[in-house]
Amino acid sequence: MPSNKETLFQNHIANYLQNKHRYVVLQKETVVDKNYHIIEAQLIDFITTTQPEKYATLQENFGTDANLEILKALKETLVKTQLWLILRNGLTVRGTKIELYKPKPRSTKSAQQLANYHKNSLCYKTEYQYNPLTKERIDLVIWLNGLPIIVTEIKHEDEGQNANDAIYSSFLNRDLENNLYKMPFMYMALTDLEAKVATNPTHAKNFLWFNAQLINKAETVGEFPTEHVYKYAFSKENIVKYIEHYLVFVPADEKINEAGILEKRNAFTIFPRYHQFRTSKNLAEDVKKLVAEKRSLGKKYLINHSAGSGKTLTIAWMADLLDSLHTADNKKIFDNIIILTDRKALDKNVKDDLKLFAHLANKVNFAKKSKDLADFLDKDKDIIVSTVHKFGHIQEKLKKDAILKDRNVAFLIDEAHRSQDGKLALTYRSFFNDDDNDTENEDDFNEDENIKELEKLNISNQIFVAFTATTTPKTVSFFGDPFDVYSEDEAIKEEYILDVAQNIFSYQTLYNLRLKEEIPTKDFPVGVVSKALKTIAYNDADLIQYKSGVIVNFFEERVAKTINGKGKAMVVTSSRPAGLQFFKNIKTILEEKELPYKVLFAFSNFPDPTTKETIDEIKLNALDTLHQHKTIEEVFELPEYRILVVANKFQTGFDQPLLSAMFLDKAVKGVNAIQTVSRLNRNHKEKKQEEILVVDFTNNSQEIFDAFNKHRKGTPYKEKEPDKQLLIDTYNEIDVLEVFTNEEIELYINAYLDSENAARERDSEIDALMSNLNQDYKALFRKRVPNLENQKEYVALLRRYAKLYYFIRQFFKFDDFLHDFVVFADVVGNMLINKGKTSEMNQLLKKVELSKGAVKYMGMKTNLQVVKEPKKTGLKIGGSGNTPTRTTIELALEQIEEKYQISKEDAIVIKEICQEVSNDYDIKERVLANKENENYLKTSATPTVKQKVRDKYIEREQIAKLDDPLYSQRGGIISLMGRAIIENIISFAG
Repeated sequence: MPSNKETLFQNHIANYLQNKHRYVVLQKETVVDKNYHIIEAQLIDFITTTQPEKYATLQENFGTDANLEILKALKETLVKTQLWLILRNGLTVRGTKIELYKPKPRSTKSAQQLANYHKNSLCYKTEYQYNPLTKERIDLVIWLNGLPIIVTEIKHEDEGQNANDAIYSSFLNRDLENNLYKMPFMYMALTDLEAKVATNPTHAKNFLWFNAQLINKAETVGEFPTEHVYKYAFSKENIVKYIEHYLVFVPADEKINEAGILEKRNAFTIFPRYHQFRTSKNLAEDVKKLVAEKRSLGKKYLINHSAGSGKTLTIAWMADLLDSLHTADNKKIFDNIIILTDRKALDKNVKDDLKLFAHLANKVNFAKKSKDLADFLDKDKDIIVSTVHKFGHIQEKLKKDAILKDRNVAFLIDEAHRSQDGKLALTYRSFFNDDDNDTENEDDFNEDENIKELEKLNISNQIFVAFTATTTPKTVSFFGDPFDVYSEDEAIKEEYILDVAQNIFSYQTLYNLRLKEEIPTKDFPVGVVSKALKTIAYNDADLIQYKSGVIVNFFEERVAKTINGKGKAMVVTSSRPAGLQFFKNIKTILEEKELPYKVLFAFSNFPDPTTKETIDEIKLNALDTLHQHKTIEEVFELPEYRILVVANKFQTGFDQPLLSAMFLDKAVKGVNAIQTVSRLNRNHKEKKQEEILVVDFTNNSQEIFDAFNKHRKGTPYKEKEPDKQLLIDTYNEIDVLEVFTNEEIELYINAYLDSENAARERDSEIDALMSNLNQDYKALFRKRVPNLENQKEYVALLRRYAKLYYFIRQFFKFDDFLHDFVVFADVVGNMLINKGKTSEMNQLLKKVELSKGAVKYMGMKTNLQVVKEPKKTGLKIGGSGNTPTRTTIELALEQIEEKYQISKEDAIVIKEICQEVSNDYDIKERVLANKENENYLKTSATPTVKQKVRDKYIEREQIAKLDDPLYSQRGGIISLMGRAIIENIISFAG
């Protein structure tokens, strides 16, 4: 029987369901089919009251057997179809299709539809005894119209029971062949502090966190921290939404791969994580409220969700909900929902996920070409999916087409900021070329210009919803503070993704350069020269050869066996020529060592630096001859292809759960570091946290850690009104240098404006005068500011002024001189320094060569702000105030510290290792399955756990500890750790 506090919590939920949600309590005398757990009376009552004509037809055909025919058809359909799908699609009874639930109408045109929705009946039973032959019972079962849909096991954490206890005791250890564990679509392990949900309760890994926030807190005084479950998740409106919108069926899949191996995947159901449900639902409600209050749109939303947190599914659910919105006077709010992503995601991630939404099959349209996009807009298709590069086409068409200009459109954009692979950071360039070969040129990208184009748009009949994992100040300044945040910290602790920024094996590339011949003395920008010289070193054949050997050795020893022998690696190179050398070297080493692995090189086509012939991705990787023109990402899915070399391409947006290792030969920092290294964070059922490997050849580990730590808990930036004084201060900085007089500045501004007018009139004489004036001002500039570094500083100030002006002018009015000066700052700032110097410098750099190079191992670097553990509990507000029970690990650590002289650092490592091994899924499973078998625990589990502890010390490069008698002797520290770990696992399982 449940404990006292558990009973109080259970009763509280039951009372809430009855009093707040108007559930019916299942009475003892109510007849329930204990085989299928169907309440026949409620099911038939729903059908007869909402579909009397159809029921009458069944009565005409079958007389008093009509009810039996309905139940017979239902049970026969359940053999091959899940109950929730029958609910969604309806049940056919001998040619008559009947509905088993009624969705909430999207508009109020039909009073009958609304009345039928209210006739949906929700019923519950606590302590439901589901097996007539045993006394087994479940804490809470919920029925919709007599059909079991939700099963919940309840625990109270003050009684030492958590969500995992509920999973093991009431799901995994029960008769899972019983239909109560097959028919519902939601199985919940619920405590007063936390919740986990599964659609299939047969395995612990199927239960995923369903928390409102990392530490749940009650919204209402007097409620439990998991109030969101019984207040929102169990409401009639949301239960009906699950069936209509949220549940996603992924059919079974069976195929023979290129290796001739049959691959099978069972069918399964996707149910949203709480952040996905919360975000999509709240945003749809906010839009509806916006329209009701303001009678217009014109709003921008920023969704800050961690990389790997299921953004594509969130976008799909959101699109479905927004498409269903109607105003109070029954008008559809949006004419079009337009999902924008990069081309690669359109081809794979978004397309694959949206195809799972079978109920949207007739609504979703994929526009890969501009003519498709125009056609879909003309035909007023509900949901259009296209690339972000087509944004300009869409806006131009909406603005100029008389029929389309009044369209209400929602743009769902993934991502709001992206720094690689096409530069898709709000890529609203000033309306793209009207072709289908969108460029992926890194130099085309300018985030400020993209935002500037957005700022010009009239969006009174549009909304923007931008999804990003890595906000920038510019993004926040445009979109405002995030509407919803699901941070990386939360995603890691909820085990949605893996932590890829814990440890990095760091190397430093060392190099000396020399001149092949003497070169003239020239004054070039220091930063440009430094970068160019570094490029020479990072393209050096000998250094790349050495690093390629390191990569293959690491792969053999540390990567090949990960994910049960399926682990893959990505090599991020500094350039396409360098990537080509890595590819050739790694391929040669793999062949020479006769290893069963293959390598691919992903890149945009480029000319060979020596021969000038085009290096083609398709031909280099034999995609046309060996792989029937499959994409490189499709080929990389094949089991033999284990290493992928990249140069810019696939550093962002690439979703391959089998990636467990990354080798960086390119310094990444800031947002780019997060996006690149996060390629490793995708979860896989066989992938373990300790298998993640990052090797950095640029000695840049701290920059990477800093980037992750900055964004771990969500956006580090807050929306704020710009400071007008910044612009004035920048002007004063420029003015005090007295490079140009006020008269010269005024003269230039007037001349430039005259030339702009002349350009429209094609006055060649004024054009010539302007060209001469530019040359004069360049000469004056070089004379007055002879030093190149000082020239750069002045030009940087001019550019900074222009950048600040275009942003701040939206918020403030300025004096005329500040308005006029931006012409000088913007135009002259891009004209003063001779751009030809770069090419001149490149010619001179050809005379520089590497005289000596080396790769130095710098050790394994550890992120001191790492996310330590997966989520365990929530937080009680105003609880009993009991002191938390100390764990077996903490007690063992006290014993070790009393017995042995160890440092504080050693104690931290001991605790960390004990916790990591305790959370190792395989070890936990084996120990719990044999917790009563003392012989197994002593002869098998203990040696396995102790070996795992030793492995952890090796991973931390503390091998010396294993030779220390204090650790290795019988009864030493490792023995005490092994015993503590086993006791800890068993004690937490109760």
